[in-house]
Amino acid sequence: MMSDFSIKLRLWSHHSQLLGRRGNDVHQVLRTIIGVYSSHPTAPLSLQTRMSTFETSTFLDLDRHKSALRMPAMRLSVFLLPAATAWKIFAATIPPAADPFWAKRYAQKGRNLNQADYLEWQQELLTHLTDPRPFNVLKGLVRVPENMLKLVLNRMCFEGLVLRLGAHSMRSNSISYVASTDWSVSKQKIDPEQALCWLAGEYLAAFGPARVRDFQWWAGVGALRAKAAFAANETIDIGDGLLLLKNNASEFETFTASTTDTVDILPQWDCYIMGYAPDGRSRFASPDTLDKIYGKLGATGGNASGVILINGLAIGTWQYRFTGKKIIVTTSMFETLTAGVRQAIAEQFGHIVQVLGAEKLELNYT
Repeated sequence: MMSDFSIKLRLWSHHSQLLGRRGNDVHQVLRTIIGVYSSHPTAPLSLQTRMSTFETSTFLDLDRHKSALRMPAMRLSVFLLPAATAWKIFAATIPPAADPFWAKRYAQKGRNLNQADYLEWQQELLTHLTDPRPFNVLKGLVRVPENMLKLVLNRMCFEGLVLRLGAHSMRSNSISYVASTDWSVSKQKIDPEQALCWLAGEYLAAFGPARVRDFQWWAGVGALRAKAAFAANETIDIGDGLLLLKNNASEFETFTASTTDTVDILPQWDCYIMGYAPDGRSRFASPDTLDKIYGKLGATGGNASGVILINGLAIGTWQYRFTGKKIIVTTSMFETLTAGVRQAIAEQFGHIVQVLGAEKLELNYT
């Protein structure tokens, strides 16, 4: 049985993450939770489950209007980030282009990206990326060998030279590439350590109370950097190494959650369930269910499946597939559900049906 403190921690985190459809503006939601994984359908579904209403056109405008950027960030994963903070997050979490890390990374696993070739191909690609172009168009324009082209584009993205743009379909991961200097305010000289200190504060606001270890795992940085970044923020220790921003202490102390039950359907890799170190996920999942959510953890700490929450607690996982215009959802529940809970879950999946452009829903419980 969860202690009163554990329940409060869970409900506070649920509240801080804007779950329960507490958001009204997609830009503010994205800024509050720092960023979402950029892949589709994770990106749109992570946002829609936090918003009272969600319009596909509004989501697509994030790319069209350049108000969000798809960039490498935490743990070297690609996120959809607010344009106003994207370069600061990038500086905090991604080693600079001159770091030996990159030469080693792209020389391993059969990649063998020669530095001289890379620099030559880089310049050629930049001349063709003044406007967004998909891979299939680029391969017909440049002399870069097709088997090396994605690798070169990947490295250019990690160096901040190129940005990704998402597809118009909520289900498609077909992306286009564009030179960052032609699409956004290009990166300026941002001190990585100052940026990381700022990011630690943002993390504590969105994911706290949390431990240094949680931030270290989430950001993908070393222990010393993580500890220094937390130390740069005014915090209080509420026990078990959990730190809370001092400015949030009074609100946390008096916080009481709504008595209305809430159901949230989180997609695979949702930012919340990927927000803590493996041993810090008990606030939203019972220990005996973690392997059902994350599978075999391994060195990376596991990749989260889609999760169904009731009042912030994981009660099952879900997967989907399409057959024509019908979306077939298969759930794996951790407990027996009442008819009322099943109806509430079905209503939330109804929103997903709309976002993903389906016409029918088949919802199966296992």
